[in-house]
Amino acid sequence: MEEVAQAAGVSRATVSRSLRGSSLIGDEVKRKVARVAKKMGYEPRRQRRHAGRSILTVKLVLPARLSGSAQLFYHFADLVEGLKEGLKPSEVNVIYETNGPGYDPFPFKKGGDVDAVVFAFHVPGEKLLKQVRDRGVACVVLNRQVNGVRSVVSDHAGAFGLLAGHLADQGVVGHCCFVSYKGIELIEEGRLIGFKEGCQKNVVDFDQRKDVWRAENPEGISKEGLKKRLDKGVTTFVAVNDVAGLILLQQLSVLGVRVPEDVRVTGCDCAPVHEITFPRLTTVDLSVFRLAKEAGRSLQLEVVEKEVVANILVVDGKLLVGETT
Repeated sequence: MEEVAQAAGVSRATVSRSLRGSSLIGDEVKRKVARVAKKMGYEPRRQRRHAGRSILTVKLVLPARLSGSAQLFYHFADLVEGLKEGLKPSEVNVIYETNGPGYDPFPFKKGGDVDAVVFAFHVPGEKLLKQVRDRGVACVVLNRQVNGVRSVVSDHAGAFGLLAGHLADQGVVGHCCFVSYKGIELIEEGRLIGFKEGCQKNVVDFDQRKDVWRAENPEGISKEGLKKRLDKGVTTFVAVNDVAGLILLQQLSVLGVRVPEDVRVTGCDCAPVHEITFPRLTTVDLSVFRLAKEAGRSLQLEVVEKEVVANILVVDGKLLVGETT
């Protein structure tokens, strides 16, 4: 490294920072150092950072469209604490940002080094991912699967397989309705596949072509639509998540339908909204804390331990039987 510095006419520290992709070094100097290093046959040693002394900087990037309803789906504190837990024994500075048009994860040349970027609950664009790759920064996508990028995802299909098995144990043999809404297709797809396969395995009659109710939005899960399906003989409503499950319980109450005496209802996620459902909703705990912890652990292995980590990490769920089934 000292020889590269002399040949490039820069300091040894500049060479070190350039080859690590530091934001403290300009692009022109980085290109010059890279050319000289390549010409001289320089190969960096991959040294482990001492985890106990490491202080990592992680950018946590959430979707642009954040609203008050986001707190119904997960606790932000669980996301941050899970990430920090997974990165132990390293200390971590978490920088919270939101994605959107024109978002730049590295806007300042001298803004300090970023060790990793975590994109949570959305799929970042290819241009944005290229910025991260070009910077040589570790990257994880949380609860979405992106080809060529490490993804830590909940086992959506497995969760609904658990629900199908539980319903079969309760004597359900059919007359089910899978309830969802537009805008969450990436999540819905895996959950619907899991429920369909779980029904086949447990001999529960379910036809995806006619037994799915997909509303325009959560508010579109109306008592009118619910009554229409009740009149057709539906006795079990399988909600795509706990928010849809809560709405179903509210509308059934308005209609005077008893749960679980008249119909059964399930949700999924064990989201914060689950805490206020009455009766207590049967759900699957797809813990955001565990999801973030696994993401943090994978970053710890890559950034500090210099280990190769699997591209797809799947976190399973736990069935929580409530009072609605």
